[in-house]
Amino acid sequence: MIDAQSTTSVLDAARALRPHLRAMRDRIEGDRQLPAGLARELAEIGLFRLSLPQAYGGLDLTPMASMEIFEELARTDASVAWCVWNGNAYWTAPRLSEAGAREIFADPRAIIANSTQPKGRAVVVEHGYRVSGQWSLVSGCQISDWVQLNCVIYDGDTPRRSTSGTPVMRFLFCRTSDCQIIDTWTAGGLRGTGSHDVMVHDVFVPEHHASAFTDPLTLAEPQYRFPPWTREIPGCAAMALGIARNAIDALIDLAHVKRPELSAGTLREDRGAQARIAHAEALVSSARLFLFDAVERLWTEVASGGELTMEGRGRVRLASNHALTCAVQAVDLVYLTGGATSVYTSAPFERATRDVRTMTQHIAMHPRVMEAVGQVLFGLEPDTLVF
Repeated sequence: MIDAQSTTSVLDAARALRPHLRAMRDRIEGDRQLPAGLARELAEIGLFRLSLPQAYGGLDLTPMASMEIFEELARTDASVAWCVWNGNAYWTAPRLSEAGAREIFADPRAIIANSTQPKGRAVVVEHGYRVSGQWSLVSGCQISDWVQLNCVIYDGDTPRRSTSGTPVMRFLFCRTSDCQIIDTWTAGGLRGTGSHDVMVHDVFVPEHHASAFTDPLTLAEPQYRFPPWTREIPGCAAMALGIARNAIDALIDLAHVKRPELSAGTLREDRGAQARIAHAEALVSSARLFLFDAVERLWTEVASGGELTMEGRGRVRLASNHALTCAVQAVDLVYLTGGATSVYTSAPFERATRDVRTMTQHIAMHPRVMEAVGQVLFGLEPDTLVF
């Protein structure tokens, strides 16, 4: 993995983008996608290779280091952060064949979009598959070079079944140039993510461009045993905390100059505002500590060759959902305290409210996750595959 000094330099590069991203926010939201030039700039910095294994040219950062970068980007523009986070979902990279991985990740500026929805049909043919399907919510598809798509495997007209009777699914890497992007992303929050539908019709994908969670690891280092969902979902929570942190900071700035109607003093002198900003700060700061602690505990255990426990995975998912919930509550407190200023798009509170609430609709933050965590806490086996 990359050393601490290099990790710091990537985070510093993300921080240095603040003025640039701030100046582009309205364009990003208006265009409903990241500008191509900005996407190239982010790729050249290495922001789309944070979690890619070093063997394939990635930065191979720890989850905690990646989370800090997602959090930092979200403080300025949540759509940029979301696209970078989504572009680092290398679900099965440690399980790809070496030949396939080196081909897919050959260009250090390549961007990978993805969908975990099993909406594709991959029919087995000689040396590969014929793929067709349509996937929704493929964030960053317009700026991507490859799209990683989840497909059900078919032998002729019959879906292949596992020993337990469930359909066999694999992620197949298709070149974006072989896909059709259907303009469907007209949304309230995260408007700049370009999360359109992607359609593929009878495209050949070679066998070495396919892999699954159940494939054996082709990279031997112990950190690659860290479950993909357990690694990726905390990044979503970190972005929510970044949004909330920016909202808190903006409210503090506003409170120095805003004079509420019928008040002789500034907003910062209002007792209700004082209580609400304190509550918002407590929510974000405590949730952040829990999130980073849970991820670091499990990562340290796995990276040292220790056991990957269900309790550790449950704790990470609990901390992630809790962080998102706390971020929403903090943003609501800020929005309320900002008064009429909060409704204007010229202030960051309105966009923060839209963006953070859109994040709550991600499947990874579904209430069933908390049910599964509760089952683990009670000593039961979770009845879903959320871990």
